[in-house]
Amino acid sequence: MKKIGILFAAFLALVLWVYFYEIEGEKTRQAVKEREQSLLRLEQDQISSVRMDRPGQDPILLEKIGEGWALKAPLEAPADKTSVDSLVRDLGTARIDRTFEEVGAGPEEYGLAEPRLKLTVEAGDESKILSVGSDDFTGSKVYVQVAGETQVHVVSDQLFTTADKKLMDWRDKKVVSMERDKIAAIEIFRATEKLRLKQEDGKWMLESPLREAADQSAVNGLLSSLEFAEAKRYVSEESDDLGGFGLDKPQLSIRFQQEGQEDWETLDLGNEFEEAEDQYLARNPARSPVFSIGKEVRDELVQDLWEFRDKDVIDIDQDEIAAVVVKLGDQEIHARREDYKWILEKPEERKGKEALAYKFWYPMDDIKFESIDADSVEAGTDLPQPQVRVRIELKDGSIRNFQFAHEGNRYVARKMESGRTGAISKEAFEKIQFKVDEIV
Repeated sequence: MKKIGILFAAFLALVLWVYFYEIEGEKTRQAVKEREQSLLRLEQDQISSVRMDRPGQDPILLEKIGEGWALKAPLEAPADKTSVDSLVRDLGTARIDRTFEEVGAGPEEYGLAEPRLKLTVEAGDESKILSVGSDDFTGSKVYVQVAGETQVHVVSDQLFTTADKKLMDWRDKKVVSMERDKIAAIEIFRATEKLRLKQEDGKWMLESPLREAADQSAVNGLLSSLEFAEAKRYVSEESDDLGGFGLDKPQLSIRFQQEGQEDWETLDLGNEFEEAEDQYLARNPARSPVFSIGKEVRDELVQDLWEFRDKDVIDIDQDEIAAVVVKLGDQEIHARREDYKWILEKPEERKGKEALAYKFWYPMDDIKFESIDADSVEAGTDLPQPQVRVRIELKDGSIRNFQFAHEGNRYVARKMESGRTGAISKEAFEKIQFKVDEIV
């Protein structure tokens, strides 16, 4: 037993040695090696400011403010997060490929006598100044030198490419600040019309100039355009003369409000920007600059009211449905929703058969109003001789009824509970002239 205990202790010691020396030790050795190969030997999450000096140009200074970054010179403005994140990452991960002693060569040979870029990096209590010289013979790497050191290093030119940007590239170009999922209300002001949209139970509703369901795709398209809208060019840093830009009394404006907030974020649009095609002058009243934005943003805002109206005739998700009854003259088709399938109950001779969704449900679900009558008849009144009646029983016990009629050259649909009536296409009308043999 004593011998076994000695052997076990020796084995345990060997395991511990392998773990601490080979595994943990290798991690430490690798970390030391990486630090030795690191150009600036700075932790990127500790970097708090970066200054870029280029010959003949104003210095650009970026400073970390809280969790974000800001431009501090040559002007003060929010910084572009993507550009700054790339720069900080490249500063922290820049690796030395080769090293030369400057003795015998001199800075002129490496393009460091008058460097094309100087980077001053602050990180905690440390400050590093990095000079970037010329490309090496490969054209894909550059010579650099850290102030206070005699060596010249060769590193990937990615660091230079990332840092060598114009002022506009470092500037945050987002025209509004928004959290799309939290937007509760939208208002669009154009000429004498005001369009108001409000989110209710996860769906967008029109509230003005009329109250009804909104076209969800149209609203989402508007929000996407706004979310990704960026300033193409900053035209004026100060906005003292808004009249000259058509922004003193803007004819087109959008504002939105986020859940739980009283303030509104606003974007005003003014005159067409004469110096660039398909751009318009704009301003966020919460900020000073006047900038230009793309025509696509304006196009979303000037859409006709019709584009924002819900055009679905049957606006129900099939997974909310318990059963559907379709009456075409004397024929009645009754299908229940079961296990994600449509199972026929009527006609009797087809009972138990599956009705194919793409032939039965989708033709109804795809019907869109092409126009909506301004004076829809009172709810409960039948259309003249409807050729098709659809009754939908929902899982929550509620009922929805729809009627479809053919009047001369006009094909009409009606949502019976709301009284909403309008024209549909001949093609849509013909697709719901179901024949049982064709849908199973």
